[in-house]
Amino acid sequence: MIMLLQLDDEVVINKFRVNDKKTLIGRRVECDITIDDISVSGEHASLEVENSVEFEGEFNYYINDLGSTNGTFVNDIKAKRQRLKHNDIIRVGWINFKFYDESQEENMLEKTSKIKKSWIPGVFYGK
Repeated sequence: MIMLLQLDDEVVINKFRVNDKKTLIGRRVECDITIDDISVSGEHASLEVENSVEFEGEFNYYINDLGSTNGTFVNDIKAKRQRLKHNDIIRVGWINFKFYDESQEENMLEKTSKIKKSWIPGVFYGK
């Protein structure tokens, strides 16, 4: 299960489950995650899910800034579009979230990509 954990001084104050395709974050009531704070734009950012190219049957998660006034940051670096990893800190306006991937708690080691030999001598590729 993927969640965004809203933090206040490193304490989780709210949990938001990430849906299957796109989660809209902003101040508007229509957003999937509504943040009532003046530092957050009406439609501030979106969290998108895409099929993983590296690992079949797995997904990649991206945060996208939607032209917000105060920006979207991942681990204190301003981001337009950024792939997320377990425990990344996302800042929307002045509100902090932790990207939480429950499956990573169970298996902290990253999977190893399989290397395949191509028909060209000495050339290998990952799959």
